[in-house]
Amino acid sequence: MSEIEDIIANCKAEEAWAQEKLFKLFAPKMLGVCRRYLVNTDDARDAMQDGFVKVFLNIHKYEGRSSFNTWITRIMMNTAIDMVKKINKVQFVRDDYYFNDGNTPAEDDFVESDGLNQQQLLNLIDRLPNGYKLVFNMYAIDGLGHKEIGRILGISEGTSKSQLNRARAFLKTEIKKLQEAI
Repeated sequence: MSEIEDIIANCKAEEAWAQEKLFKLFAPKMLGVCRRYLVNTDDARDAMQDGFVKVFLNIHKYEGRSSFNTWITRIMMNTAIDMVKKINKVQFVRDDYYFNDGNTPAEDDFVESDGLNQQQLLNLIDRLPNGYKLVFNMYAIDGLGHKEIGRILGISEGTSKSQLNRARAFLKTEIKKLQEAI
């Protein structure tokens, strides 16, 4: 049995030391997951805390069909999305129109980010309108498909594709502006 499997087994037995160890192992990465969705770091910390409560209340449901990292990341992602919806009334443009199929970006969708550092790129993502940001993070970073994004957010698959393409267009424009300023 690996160390993480031992920790999970002890968390299922509600051992406080195991819960603390699991928290310490995963908190930094899970805070990053929550922060991608929530601009305010305090809100991201609150989402992470709520997420860990859900993890510990539901760890008995973890059966090992996916990696534990995948399982806990999904819980944190869903918790952060719920908090975004609660804090900000997220509005999506109800639009089934999209620029391409959302799976194969048009050639001009790619922008060289030479000269931009990671923080600048994160700041640009933070500036996306909430609907764009949710879909962009879920698709481009978390790897979810438009059908699943639509199900989670309560929007159509076409609206998800449209939001992604609008996010890409926004980021492309803003990256070009930053590059011109460099």
